[in-house]
Amino acid sequence: MRLQFEPFYEEYLKKLAAYNLASATMYTDQWTVAPSAGIPHANEMMAILAQELFQIENDPAMIEKIEAYHKTLPEGSLEQKEVKMRLDDLGHTRNVPADVYRDFVKARNDAGYYWHQAKEKNDYALFKPYLVDLMNKSIEYMKYSPKYTGDNLYDVFLDAYEPGMNEEKYDAFFDVVKTELVPFIAKLRAEGRTIDDSMLSKSFDIERQERFMDTIMRYLRVDPTRVSLGTTEHPFTNFLSHNDMRITTHYYPDRFLSAILSTVHEYGHALYGLQMDEMFEGTKLNENVGSAAHESQSRFLENHIGRSKAFWQANYDELVKQFPEFEAVGLDALVDMINVSEPGLIRTEADELTYPLHILIRYELEKDMAEGKMDYDQLPTLWADKYEQYLGVRPQTDSEGVLQDVHWSDGYLGYFPTYALGSAYAAQLYHTMAKQIDVDKALREGRMEEITNWLKDNVHHYAGSKTMAEIVEIVSGEPFDPHYYVDYLKDKYSKLYGLK
Repeated sequence: MRLQFEPFYEEYLKKLAAYNLASATMYTDQWTVAPSAGIPHANEMMAILAQELFQIENDPAMIEKIEAYHKTLPEGSLEQKEVKMRLDDLGHTRNVPADVYRDFVKARNDAGYYWHQAKEKNDYALFKPYLVDLMNKSIEYMKYSPKYTGDNLYDVFLDAYEPGMNEEKYDAFFDVVKTELVPFIAKLRAEGRTIDDSMLSKSFDIERQERFMDTIMRYLRVDPTRVSLGTTEHPFTNFLSHNDMRITTHYYPDRFLSAILSTVHEYGHALYGLQMDEMFEGTKLNENVGSAAHESQSRFLENHIGRSKAFWQANYDELVKQFPEFEAVGLDALVDMINVSEPGLIRTEADELTYPLHILIRYELEKDMAEGKMDYDQLPTLWADKYEQYLGVRPQTDSEGVLQDVHWSDGYLGYFPTYALGSAYAAQLYHTMAKQIDVDKALREGRMEEITNWLKDNVHHYAGSKTMAEIVEIVSGEPFDPHYYVDYLKDKYSKLYGLK
C-alpha cells in the first residue's frame, strides 16, 4: 500500500523522481563504465539537469500550494509527516538562488573529476583549487539554511547528514572514543600477541576474486534482479529505486580482503533501501534517512557479520576450493587475520578498533573547513600530523593521505562523523539482536535471511519515519549509549590479542 496524496502532489513527486533517476543513473555510469574523456561534458549536462530540478522543486507557486495542502492532512499521519519533512527541506532550498545551486553542482562535479585525476597521479596540487572552490560554494549554499544563525555552520552541515546531531553531541561522542580507545590501543600494541596476517597481502588474481565474490553474493542472498555489482575507484551505493540498487567495489591484487568487506559494506546500504517499506518510495520518508543510520547498517554487515567466525565457517570450504593457498592456513587463523588490528593509513582498510580514530582525524579537520579557517596549502601536512598523533603512522604520498577519500570532492562536509556514530549504533543493535536470535548458528547454517528479516522487522521498515536514535531506543529499550560500542571493541580485541 502506498501513501495517499492529492493528485497534484503525486505528480510533483513523480517529476522529482524522474529527474533524480536520470541524475543518479548518470552518476553511476560516470564512475563505473563511462569513458573519462566524456566526463567534463557530462558534468555540464548534469548541472543543467540539477538546475531544472531545483527550479521545479522550489517553484514558489508549488510551495504555496504544498503549504496549504499540509494544513489539510490528518495530524500525526505519515502523509503529514512526509509533507512537513519536505517543507522543512524546502525552507532551506527555496532561499537559494538557482544560479548559486547550479554553480555548487558544477563545482561538485568538477571536484569529483579532478579528485580522480589527482589521486591517480598522486598530486594534491592538481585537486586543491577545485577543493577550495567547492568548499567555498558548499559554505555559501549552506548559509541559506534557516538553521544557520551566523556562528553554527558546522552544526548545520552535521544536522544535514544526521538529523539532530551537532558539534556538541559529536564532541561528547568522540570524547568517549578517545578516552576509552586511545589508551586501549596503546596497551594492545605493547602487550598483545603477534598475529601474522601476511597471507592476506599476497597477490591473488582479480578473476578469482570476482568468482569468489559471486559466492559471497549468493551467501548474502543478494537478489540479482534488484541489485547490481560494478567496479569503481572508491566504492559506493546508489539508490535508483526500491527495486534498483547499484553497489560497487574495487579489487586489489594484493588486498584480498578489501573487495569482500567493501562489497558486504555496500550491500548493507543496499539492503537497507531494499527493506524499507515500499509505501515510502519517492517520498522524504524514504530519502531522509540519516547518514549515520545508513552507516549503521553497512558497518553492521561489514563488521558484525562479515568479520565473524560464523560467516567464514559457512564460506571456508568454497574459499579453499577457489583459493587452495588458504587450506594450510586454517579457519581459526584466517579469522584472526581478518580481525587483526594494526594502525594504518587507509580508512577503508582500517580494522574495527582503529577505524573511529580515522574518523576523528577527519572530524577535527572539518571543523576548520566549516569555519573558514583551513589553510588548504597545509592540508596534507595537517592530515599527516594528525595521523602521527593518533595512530603513530605518517603518509608519505598524497594518495595514501589526504586524497584517499572521495567525500570532500562531493562536498560531503559533515558526513565523516556518521561512520563512527553509525558503527556505535550498530553495536547497540547487534547487542540486542544477539539476545533474541542465535546469530552465529544462523550464519554457520547459511540462513542469512534470519539476520536480514530481523533487520527488516526491527530497523529497516521504518525508513526515515524515525531517526536511528529513536529506532535504537525502541529496539534495545534504552537510549543510545556509546559505551556499548567501546565495550564491544575492547572485549573483542582483548580476547583476540590475549589481553587481561
